[in-house]
Amino acid sequence: MRLRMRLVSATPERAGAGLRHLIPPRVADAVIAVGVAVLGLASGLGARAQHEHMPLAAIPILTAMGLALYPRRRYPAAVLGAVAAGVVTLIALGASLGGSFLAVLCACYSAAVYGSRRLVIGLVTGAVAAIVLIGIPESFGFGRGVLRAIPVPTILAAAGAVLFGLVIRSQFSARTAQLAVMAERAEWATAQREQEARRATLAERLRIARELHDIVAHHVSVVVIQALADVERTARTALEEMRRMLGLLRSPDDAEDTGSLDVAHGVADIAALADRMTGSGVAVTVRTTGEPFGVPEDVGLALYRIAQEALTNVLKHAGPAHAEVHLHYSEQLEITIADDGRGAAAVLTGAAPPGAGRGITGMRERVAMLGGRITAGPQPGGGFRVHAVIPRPGTPPAATKDEP
Repeated sequence: MRLRMRLVSATPERAGAGLRHLIPPRVADAVIAVGVAVLGLASGLGARAQHEHMPLAAIPILTAMGLALYPRRRYPAAVLGAVAAGVVTLIALGASLGGSFLAVLCACYSAAVYGSRRLVIGLVTGAVAAIVLIGIPESFGFGRGVLRAIPVPTILAAAGAVLFGLVIRSQFSARTAQLAVMAERAEWATAQREQEARRATLAERLRIARELHDIVAHHVSVVVIQALADVERTARTALEEMRRMLGLLRSPDDAEDTGSLDVAHGVADIAALADRMTGSGVAVTVRTTGEPFGVPEDVGLALYRIAQEALTNVLKHAGPAHAEVHLHYSEQLEITIADDGRGAAAVLTGAAPPGAGRGITGMRERVAMLGGRITAGPQPGGGFRVHAVIPRPGTPPAATKDEP
């Protein structure tokens, strides 16, 4: 299954989603731009009040440099260019660059965090060059005659802001990649849960289909074969078992209204089944050997359905016959249904009863689900025999295949 992974761009406003909901990015950018502009204006006016060299034309430039920061997230290269142009203009006017310091830091940081790969490469190159060519000679006292014409503090501050922005950008990128991996794992886990749910649904449908077949096929076959006097009683039994079966589909809340539903037959019900079949015209005896032990509900239901299907086949195919159901408790749980009728050689005249041909398949499926094995076929000298072996609860299933 192909998993779709949604990647998130590596930006602070993407990674800091909680803060973004508290303060929208546009509002934060407007506050920063206005604040830097006000500080630039105050710095220019303060320099003039202290009789520093601050031309009057430099004051609106300082203000404009702050306001230019507003679109720094969407257009980081343009904002960096506008701030750089303002710095060059201030140098040309001979004004102090102290009022532009915050605008330069913010523009360089934003370009490193939000800029394109090409812009980031250029910024890194410029920052390294500034440190190597300006910062190092300045720290050792070299080239002071040349460096006097260059705004060394501003350039070094800009280089530091770029490098700091790159560190922040790398952290956001790593966090975004981690979130993408977590999203992919969550989607994979969801897909696995959906597959498990579909498999469970299909298994439940197959189980209910087997139950419906065993219930309906048995009683309808008896209805077809029995005399009209017994039709009402057998049909009523079929409806009662169908009602119990449909109780499986009710929700737990419905159980309080309908009372306790006995939806599952077991080993103890085989004797009653034999009595019903005897009343339908087939003499059936039940024999138990070995030391009985507790049988789980699913195993008991499987044994009951096997006996039910086998005795129904005796009623349909064997003709006048006697059948025996033998339960043997040992290291394994065995059930044998044998009759002395016509067996596999029987040929019914007219249309086949409903559900014919699927009973043996259903018995094999039930036994296979419990890890057992089953054989079914005619006996020497006549009759038919069904023999199923199911592992005793708590013992590993035998690794053998069903015989044909």
